[in-house]
Amino acid sequence: MVRLSALVCARDGEADLAACLRSLSFCDEIVVVLERGAERAREAARRAGAQVVDGIFPLPSQARAAGAELCSGDWILEVEPDEQIDRALAWEIRAALQMRPEGDWFELPVDNYVGETRVRHGWTGAISIDQAVRLSRRGVKSWRPGRVENAVLAGRSAGALTGAIRRLVGRDVGQLVERLQRESDRLALDLADADQAGSLARALLGGLGAMASSYLLRAGWREGRLGLLVALLSALHPVLVQMRAAELAAAGRAAAAEPAPLRRAAAAG
Repeated sequence: MVRLSALVCARDGEADLAACLRSLSFCDEIVVVLERGAERAREAARRAGAQVVDGIFPLPSQARAAGAELCSGDWILEVEPDEQIDRALAWEIRAALQMRPEGDWFELPVDNYVGETRVRHGWTGAISIDQAVRLSRRGVKSWRPGRVENAVLAGRSAGALTGAIRRLVGRDVGQLVERLQRESDRLALDLADADQAGSLARALLGGLGAMASSYLLRAGWREGRLGLLVALLSALHPVLVQMRAAELAAAGRAAAAEPAPLRRAAAAG
């Protein structure tokens, strides 16, 4: 039998973590990576019989790497706390692995839901995705340092599965907007660290292009008001990222320019 590990990186207060872990019962082991002190998430992981990696991870890439290191399966299935694997996809994953694929990773579709409504069209990556490499042989996937996932794959593709991961993007429109804010902040921090905020004009042009791609090329118009909202948020994403990255970079330069005694005094205060 091919052994399969599930890898979940979670924070405390993840409302859907327990349901996510229950959907992974078909795996041979579940590894959950937690920030130190995430007691509620730890209890959910304990009830699911998961192994827990507990520590302080400044970057999400470090958390994933720590979890992958603990996984002992031949293959690793990565799942987010707001996602679930239904029974049909579980069977498909098991069947695909038992056929001893020649490739090293599979792409899995992602079905995005806002509440109970599935939004099929319009996703550009600003808030969510509709397909991702989530199933790979142990050791073939690594992550570049950063808050936004930037994976490196070795080997070759084994193709795509037909069953989809179910992702709850938000319970309502408010949570959808909150997700945009979180994703924008993560990318802005990475760009500020690299001093690559870019220009507002370029961000505005990128936003217009993202809206056209979401609403027209990716057929967001077929989703009614939710499709329009996804397109508007896709347009706002690069503008938020640029403005926040520029703000953070300016604050960093100002702090670096302060005389050393002032920096020590500010740190002590």
